[in-house]
Amino acid sequence: MLKISVVTVSFNQGRFIRQNIESVLNQGYTNFEHVIIDGGSTDETISILKEYPHLNWVSEKDKGQSDGLNKGFRKATGEIIVWINSDDMLAPGALHIIDDFFSNSPDKYLLTGHQVIIDGDGNRLRVLKAHPFTYDHLLNDPSSVMQNSTVFRRSVLEDVGYLDERFHYTMDHELFVRIVRKYKSYTVDAEIGYFRVWEESKTTTSQICFFKELAHMKIKHHARLISKGNAWLVWQFIKEPFKRIPGFRNLIRRIKGVEPIHY
Repeated sequence: MLKISVVTVSFNQGRFIRQNIESVLNQGYTNFEHVIIDGGSTDETISILKEYPHLNWVSEKDKGQSDGLNKGFRKATGEIIVWINSDDMLAPGALHIIDDFFSNSPDKYLLTGHQVIIDGDGNRLRVLKAHPFTYDHLLNDPSSVMQNSTVFRRSVLEDVGYLDERFHYTMDHELFVRIVRKYKSYTVDAEIGYFRVWEESKTTTSQICFFKELAHMKIKHHARLISKGNAWLVWQFIKEPFKRIPGFRNLIRRIKGVEPIHY
């Protein structure tokens, strides 16, 4: 049984942090550590962390999520790194699935499982199937890595380096670009992570910042100028302002067959 390090960063996520912790504890996997780097929360987060003596946690000011994650990665002592954000969770049995894969495949370093999308109340919305990815795919296609369902050996970080702390929204994408430049991506037909989409999540509230950083990431890694990924990115910049117009948003929701928002 391999030692697995689960790394989580948190800031004022008292609403979800207990579910995060319990999803790891309920795995029934004994050889693990859960490292939580808190950015100095002022809500109930700290009191919740104190309830769990098994946690390796610290709460202090940091320079942002990437800085906090790098602290967590450096604290990790397990052979395998699992990175789940504070409002996300592990799927039941995920650690056993991860251990089975890497124990039986000592020559493999990167694994992605299915990602379950949930809402703020934890209801399942849909499942994104795992798919392998390549360096060219991440740079030049309109796609991203399912970060909380993708795990890797700790030696990978020691080889390619930690998160680039200049990135605050696409730091996972940029890291995986560097990883798959050297390591082959594999998949498993099983659910690994639950990704929460809710009204105050970083993914929901910072779309323009995300797209800007994605453009900088592409420049850093010399992505092709003409590609499906860049065409998609340009379209995001064009349509994003219109999404703030209630009538336009409801028109799009009707086209998609989704219930309109009532203001």
